[in-house]
Amino acid sequence: MFLLSGDRAQRQRRFFVVAVVITFCAGLLTTRSNADDQTGKQIPNLQVDPLWPQLPETWILGASAGIAADKFDNVWIIHRPASVTEKKACCRPAPVVMEFDPAGKLLQSWNGPGEGYQWPSENDEHGIYVDYKNNVWIAGRGANGASENQLLKFDSKGKFLLQVGRRAAGNDSNDTTRLGQPADMAVYPPTNEVFVADGYGNRRIIVFDADTGVYKRHWGAYGNKPDDAAPKNPVYQGPGDAQFNQVHHVRISNDGLVYVADRLNRRIQIFRIDGTFVKEVFVHRDSKETAGTVSSLAFSGDPQQRFIYVADQTENQILIFDRQTFQELGAVGRLGRYAGQFVSPHNIATDSQGNLFVAEDLGGQRVQKFAFKGLTTRR
Repeated sequence: MFLLSGDRAQRQRRFFVVAVVITFCAGLLTTRSNADDQTGKQIPNLQVDPLWPQLPETWILGASAGIAADKFDNVWIIHRPASVTEKKACCRPAPVVMEFDPAGKLLQSWNGPGEGYQWPSENDEHGIYVDYKNNVWIAGRGANGASENQLLKFDSKGKFLLQVGRRAAGNDSNDTTRLGQPADMAVYPPTNEVFVADGYGNRRIIVFDADTGVYKRHWGAYGNKPDDAAPKNPVYQGPGDAQFNQVHHVRISNDGLVYVADRLNRRIQIFRIDGTFVKEVFVHRDSKETAGTVSSLAFSGDPQQRFIYVADQTENQILIFDRQTFQELGAVGRLGRYAGQFVSPHNIATDSQGNLFVAEDLGGQRVQKFAFKGLTTRR
């Protein structure tokens, strides 16, 4: 047993009070219904964990570009160290790639560049995805017309395995070897193919063999051939835009459907694995904000993936939809800087337990966990 000095005891008392307040407030920040007609409907109950993750005290997160959960329910983060503005003697930007266990404990971290591949330039780090073999994929998005047009594949310890695309200027949505500022990717285990949201420059989904990088196929909006000459003005009413306008995210459901986040067109388009168009769903289409409304997608953790979550970067919330009917059931969060609130929710992921993870980029510069507490029936 020992006594604390006056200053130290006072600091610990303040910390305890703040922790209690944060935890109490966090309990209030849960899923909410967005509509009056949800009586009797079930909706996921998600509660923010204000103590997740535990970063080393000298590390600072920059714009958190991507987040993913692996088959062990460990969570991977990619962020942009160059976006950190707090350059103080006490602290430094965290490494680009970090892995955390389900409780939020840091397991490992690593950076590029390295031999044999082209690491993204500063502030061009974008999505991250961990495939069924536990390999880690990252994208170089090439912001503002820059020449980062590559995907990189590493094993779970950061050993380089494969590069798809290369650093080069210019975009061509029908080129079968080059990418055009890719934003994100997903691997489909039955065919061992990587589907790329290609993305900021190009206007397509493109598919490669996940081991060799050999081109398989590509398609644009509605499954048609993409046209780079078409205008990129968002269409707010009437028939949907015939072309994608910033393909920002892609996820593949357990029943083999490819969900594409067409951010600036404020919609999700759904395809079969071969690129056959199935349907589209508009999300808050009348929003005139420049960020668009469909930044990222994630499925609920049940085998049927009954719900789909959509990161609405404009309204700073995570929307919850019934995946079959696309009825909007509720939302998580709102604009703000407290636990459970968001500033620019950029990328989301779920684990096998149904927990939701959110990465906030410029403005937010953090990651948050929302623990799944079962389903709530609206009364």
